[in-house]
Amino acid sequence: MREMCKVLIVDDEMLIRQGIINYIEWEKEGFHIVGEASNGKEALQMIAEFSPHIVITDIVMPIMDGIDLVREGKKAFPAIEFIVLSSFENFDYVRSTFQNGVADYILKPKLNGPELLRSLNQLVARIPDLQHCDSKAKPLRTTEEIVGSMIAGYDVSLDKDSLAAEFPNNRFVLVGSCGESPDPHQLKAFFARSTLEELPVFSVGSTETGTVLLLNFNPHQLEFIKQAIGHQAAEMPEAKWMMCEPFDAIEAIKQVYDDSRAKMKKYLFYLPDRTLFFYDGLPEEHEKQASFDLNQFIEMFKDRLFNAAFAYLEDHIAYLAGRYNNDSFEFKSFLGNIVFNVIVLLDAMAYSTEELEQKKYGYFSGINEAADINDALDQFNGFLEEVRAILLVGEKANDPANNLDKILAYIEQYYTEPLRLSEIASHFHFNASYLSSYFNTHHKEGFSEYLNRVRIKKSMELLENSKVSISNISGMVGYSDHSYFCKVFKRITGMSPGSYRKGLHAHHENEEKGLSNLKK
Repeated sequence: MREMCKVLIVDDEMLIRQGIINYIEWEKEGFHIVGEASNGKEALQMIAEFSPHIVITDIVMPIMDGIDLVREGKKAFPAIEFIVLSSFENFDYVRSTFQNGVADYILKPKLNGPELLRSLNQLVARIPDLQHCDSKAKPLRTTEEIVGSMIAGYDVSLDKDSLAAEFPNNRFVLVGSCGESPDPHQLKAFFARSTLEELPVFSVGSTETGTVLLLNFNPHQLEFIKQAIGHQAAEMPEAKWMMCEPFDAIEAIKQVYDDSRAKMKKYLFYLPDRTLFFYDGLPEEHEKQASFDLNQFIEMFKDRLFNAAFAYLEDHIAYLAGRYNNDSFEFKSFLGNIVFNVIVLLDAMAYSTEELEQKKYGYFSGINEAADINDALDQFNGFLEEVRAILLVGEKANDPANNLDKILAYIEQYYTEPLRLSEIASHFHFNASYLSSYFNTHHKEGFSEYLNRVRIKKSMELLENSKVSISNISGMVGYSDHSYFCKVFKRITGMSPGSYRKGLHAHHENEEKGLSNLKK
């Protein structure tokens, strides 16, 4: 008796599992359900025990979700095919999330018997060693089915001999289209006509969003093929066309397919407005530069140098946008990390972030699910616009009347440095002339006079409590010119630093004599 196709069903909802079981007559169609699991961890144990050919799994599950199940399952059992069920409407998101393992994908709202059976039968055709039970004799596999199995990673050594007659030419190339594209059969006929010679063309991959063709050609036909792709691109501006580097042996197709798919996916993300991607005409990416210094960005933000911080950030994003060989996940993760850190910074700096906190998960989701760089940056730039609005409101509320104490504390902390009013105004994002006027009006003296008073007060403490020389004290409190220090000291206290220190010593000596007389 021929082996039947073994299927495992994985979903945390029992009603969903039962619904799937009741959709089709499994045994009659040549399938056998070996078990049910409610999460990915249970599924892995059952896979090891029952060795199913196909696993139908949900995405969102407790303990271990569908993402981890596919990744771990394909790693341990690479021959297993996975069908994903999802409530998400964004096919590109699900496809990109499961790019290294899922064979097919079905939306739960669209799940029905015919749709499920169609997907199952497509996968059965890709499993060479599976004898699918049927009332009729199994037909010989087509060239496209054999090549599809090679791309999937199956050993088809017995079928390779039968392929020789199908490939009369000595070169191969994969051509892919996505978006708006014609029927695969029409494409095959078009390429055969365009080269003006017989050109074997095989459809080796077809999804809701695109088609992959394998062309078997001779070297002199290559330019005709490029011209044909260019013609199709002009006729269908909404479609994206990709041509990988030609190769010599059909045995290399899996490696070429996997490498080209990963590479082109990156280019499609970073260059969504481009329609033609030829292996020998890909744009050069930006030269590698220094990594983004998050600590530097944070410090600029803390110092309220917002324009400089945003300029630094935007420059790095522009650089990353030209690093076409980086995975889109890396780009999206960078944007998400900035969103998180900026919200934390705003909150720590006492800006109003309640509304931004409510929206942040929407920004995270929008960036992660972005189909291309334009979508990701639309989400991120929307976030930055909200941040700038928050900063603007904060700046209007952040007038000197509310922040004079902060300015005075800043002077108290950094009085030993060569402070200038313009630098302090810039640090606190105030207009320098307005701050100067306000300082005079509300603090009853100008900025320079206040700074002198702070410094002289500190020098008086040092003169009283230390034996440091007067010349050294002047430098310690921020004066580079000793004579100027003495001049300012005398103007504020009415005496020179030396006289002040002598007077303190005399006063202390008198106090000590007085105490001594009392003791007698």
